[in-house]
Amino acid sequence: MKLSLRLARAADVPAMARVHVAAVAHLCRTHYRPAELARWTNQGRGLYTTLVRSATVVVAERSGVVVGFAAVSLATGVVRAVYVHPGHAGGGVGARLLARIERSARVFGVRRLTLEATLNATAFYGRAGYRPIARARSGLGLKCVRMAKLLRPPRLHARAA
Repeated sequence: MKLSLRLARAADVPAMARVHVAAVAHLCRTHYRPAELARWTNQGRGLYTTLVRSATVVVAERSGVVVGFAAVSLATGVVRAVYVHPGHAGGGVGARLLARIERSARVFGVRRLTLEATLNATAFYGRAGYRPIARARSGLGLKCVRMAKLLRPPRLHARAA
């Protein structure tokens, strides 16, 4: 099944919520306690609505079904989310989503992206070129690792006159 990426719309909020809850429940359970997972997944749909309104959000679809999403705040250079449904994890969906929001950031003029990686995701971000800065706690109080990546400026393509 071919993977397609596109900008998120308000209509994607329920699908984004399903992906987020499934990803956290399945992929993060080895690194966080059940109470932490519950706090993380019980934030309500307002979280995703706000994300779509305040960030650049890209969704990944297979056969018209949202299987992942990523979000970046271009004004602050912060990667706010990269989540892939567990049934589609490990196949490059997350890497493609991350590459897409990085490309958007470069075009917007962002030269450095930062993020708070969950403990289960630090290797994923490390493979993508992010380097640890410090141990931290997320806004929900979860242990995480603050990471950063320097972005190369976009290549300019010369046009024939």
